[in-house]
Amino acid sequence: MRKPVIICTDDELTILDSLKIELKKALGDDYLIETAIGGEETLELVSDLIKDEYEIILVICDYIMPDIKGDELLKQIHSICPRTLKIMLTGQADIAGVSNAIKHAKLYRYIAKPWQKEDLKLTVQEAVRSYYQDKQLAEQNITLQRLNEELETLVEQRTAALRQSEEKFAKAFRSTPHAITITRLHDGHHIELNDSFCRMTGYTNDEIIGRTAVDLCLWVNLEERDRLFQLLQKNGAVRDYEFNFRTKSGAIRTALLSAEIIELDGETCVLSVSQDISDRKQAEVELKQAKEQADRANRAKSQFMANMSHELRTPLNAILGFTQLLGRDSSLTPEQREQIEIVTHSGEHLLGLINNVLQMSKIEVGQVTFARNTFDLYYVLNSLEEMFQLPAKKKGLQLIFESDRNLPQYVKTDERKLRQVLINLLGNAIKFTAEGGVTLRVSGTSRDRQQTIYFEVEDTGSGIASDEMEDLFKPFVQTETGRKSLEGTGLGLAISRQFVQLMGGDITVNSTVGKGSLFKFDIAVSLADATQMQVVSTHRRVIGLEPGQADYRILVVDDAKESRLLLVKLLVSVGFQVREAENGQLALEQWQAFEPHLIWMDMRMPVMDGYEATKRIKAHLKGQATVIIALTASAFDEEQALVLSTGCNDFVAKPFREQVIFEKMLHYLGVRYIYEEPALSQLVFTPAPQADLSPDALAVMPPHWVNQLYQAASEIDNEQIFELLSQIPTAQTRLSDAIAHWVNNFRCDRIIDLIEEFRKF
Repeated sequence: MRKPVIICTDDELTILDSLKIELKKALGDDYLIETAIGGEETLELVSDLIKDEYEIILVICDYIMPDIKGDELLKQIHSICPRTLKIMLTGQADIAGVSNAIKHAKLYRYIAKPWQKEDLKLTVQEAVRSYYQDKQLAEQNITLQRLNEELETLVEQRTAALRQSEEKFAKAFRSTPHAITITRLHDGHHIELNDSFCRMTGYTNDEIIGRTAVDLCLWVNLEERDRLFQLLQKNGAVRDYEFNFRTKSGAIRTALLSAEIIELDGETCVLSVSQDISDRKQAEVELKQAKEQADRANRAKSQFMANMSHELRTPLNAILGFTQLLGRDSSLTPEQREQIEIVTHSGEHLLGLINNVLQMSKIEVGQVTFARNTFDLYYVLNSLEEMFQLPAKKKGLQLIFESDRNLPQYVKTDERKLRQVLINLLGNAIKFTAEGGVTLRVSGTSRDRQQTIYFEVEDTGSGIASDEMEDLFKPFVQTETGRKSLEGTGLGLAISRQFVQLMGGDITVNSTVGKGSLFKFDIAVSLADATQMQVVSTHRRVIGLEPGQADYRILVVDDAKESRLLLVKLLVSVGFQVREAENGQLALEQWQAFEPHLIWMDMRMPVMDGYEATKRIKAHLKGQATVIIALTASAFDEEQALVLSTGCNDFVAKPFREQVIFEKMLHYLGVRYIYEEPALSQLVFTPAPQADLSPDALAVMPPHWVNQLYQAASEIDNEQIFELLSQIPTAQTRLSDAIAHWVNNFRCDRIIDLIEEFRKF
């Protein structure tokens, strides 16, 4: 038996794949889910399915598509399959388009994008139920029409054949599961009914025959009865009339009725077919309540995450920011620098854990966005190989990266999410592998400008028990091995699966305890050219302002004293004129008096928040010339659109990096800076030294410096290494150049080998 078909239409392949996954979760395997890109492909698919006699029960269609808009497409489908239900998805609500779909295509429901998973699930389930209920009612109407035709035949035939036809009708009349009655039109008395009507009302045949529905108190609302008979007398028939009725026991139920006026034995009668739909109505109420409850929960969770993000990131902004300020102090001793680095690394680790928790929460409320960009896939894979080469070597593991020679170099997808998935899988593989090795295999298949990239991460580690596989991708759940390691939050794999699905693929795992695991996933990408690559800028530390410039006035607005103090100290340290305000009201006063060139505006503050303060400043002609850059600790990327809509020129998330602050001011004010020299951190792929260093070249540096260099190389902390190189005497350029060359060519292992040889002397 062929499965019923649900068709999903969109012009974005990733949305279609995501929609297909959600429908599978909502409906299981009882339905065939077909996808089509655009309207023309959809119409061809509908034609083929009808030709092959498939039953199309539902079409879910995007509104904005390049070839045929959603309302027009649904109109054409309705002309072909009028009984098929239609749902329209769109992120750009168009009242005219929705009205057109309702009028000409009998649109069942409209859902805004991005959809809420629970809303989509409930809507589709209800649509499927509604389709089969409508189908059942249609069958009832067909039955009613057939019965009516038989009745007309009985009236016309006054011969011996009349009795035989009456017996056939009586058999069908009695055996149908739907409640059927025949009443006289002029007085409403029941003259015929079947057992199903008795079961529905609770009365016996003898109690009903010869009496009216009013006599039996079946009508809860007599106005509904009067309206029904007015429609019958006007149109001769009524379809799908919903009303409440009272059973013999007094219970109030809901029925759906179709009726038609007929002539029977010279009398004008009403033939009625009805169905008790109380359970369906109750299900609709429960679904509506569940949807409202889910919406409330999502809104509450989003608000909670916004608050938590602000509360967690604000103090972290101060911790990481002040360590950056302290690191600028040239009078620090090596021991103090080491302690600052410990604080910085601990803060970065804590930020990573917080980001994972917030990322998982954003996924659960449907707030994760797909940020497509063009990048060099070869470079990403090479950088990951260099990143994990040292950790693998320290554990005595073999790290192997294998790629298809036909793998495209420049692709377009979400680079950040792909990198995070690979880091999660490779990091786990190395962490839980004691001997042997870890292998990453990458291959691809292409079709036109679309490409599917396949990734496999295989290890020879401890493996995963079969009873733990079911919970492997659930958030905050760790395997037994993971719990013993006392590391992580149990979110890495859960986030990875969500990211992979967002990129148009899925992730699977095969594992044998004691032998290792194999994780596989695929993503959909678009091919790109090298000319589409974005140029990555390099950074140098700002230490002052070039002379001969305007005296730039900067206003810092933040209710958190530590955040305000951090930014003020940073800007004053390089020569800006800076004032501060702790809320939006004071910011307005300072703006009037100080006339700043640029305002760093926190968005969440008491008295008056940054949104309102920005609107009031930008409402003035003078305020149009003032650059306002928003500072926010929100966990949601969507906040960027909100702050920009209030009039802010740009957006910086907390905790921020000092180079981001200076780059924004360079962009908007044209500030000219004095940079720290020598700018060793900007050396990229420098020529190799003439000869390798000998271990005794390190003898010119103190032991604690050598220890810090070893620690930084072990952690592949390039920034810390270049900071240490700035402490090498100028006479020892050969030493600094050689180490800088190794770092820029991803050979931190050479630094470690050199130091270990030096320590043997």
